[in-house]
Amino acid sequence: MGEDQIFQAWINPLAFLEVDEPWAAIDAKQPKLDAVVGFLCPPEIPADLNSLVTRYKEISTEPVRLFAAPAEPRILEKLVWPLRHAKGSYVIGNYLAVIALSGIVSEMVAILVWELGEVMLGGHPMTIAEQKSLFGTMFERLGQERRVKILAAYGMIDEEAVSRFDMIREIRRKYLHVWSQDHDTLPTDSKTCFHAAVALVTSIIGQDIKDGKMLLNPRLVKYLEKQGLCGPVDSDTV
Repeated sequence: MGEDQIFQAWINPLAFLEVDEPWAAIDAKQPKLDAVVGFLCPPEIPADLNSLVTRYKEISTEPVRLFAAPAEPRILEKLVWPLRHAKGSYVIGNYLAVIALSGIVSEMVAILVWELGEVMLGGHPMTIAEQKSLFGTMFERLGQERRVKILAAYGMIDEEAVSRFDMIREIRRKYLHVWSQDHDTLPTDSKTCFHAAVALVTSIIGQDIKDGKMLLNPRLVKYLEKQGLCGPVDSDTV
């Protein structure tokens, strides 16, 4: 056998030592909040309060802001809360999670755009069977690149939206699927993804203000009406 060799190692990289046995003292109290935050942040990321606030301010610079969202369960679950989780991930320095969540949101936006569009074929909304005949599978199960091309071909999204969809997909691919991709610009790229995802969600919701009223995307209004979450104003409650 050859000579013994040594290598650098990170011992117990997945352990929360203040909680896990046998490292935690038997009579130890609950870990303090700063210990929890320290576990959530990557080892090389500062976990003090000032650093957390600084990162929150960094990510909260989106050019297009989401200032209101319909309280419809699926919209919240698929679009709004993932964006909030992405923002929180940036705060604790989990930049890969920001990119992953932004990618999820962009895919959900593409699918919702298709559903709201109610594309017609032969005088009726396209059926699942017709989607499979045209696209090889139902729209929801297509790859994101193909979805975006279809939406653009049907005139359901503009060039700006296409650019945002593509930017998120390309950044997501290089970090989540390519081993050789380094992380030198990861924080900046994650912020770019997040801002693009927020803009996509904002565009599908619609946030125009006129005469003190919020004007939603008419297609989204129709969707909300079907859910029983949107209707005429009751003059007695105004």
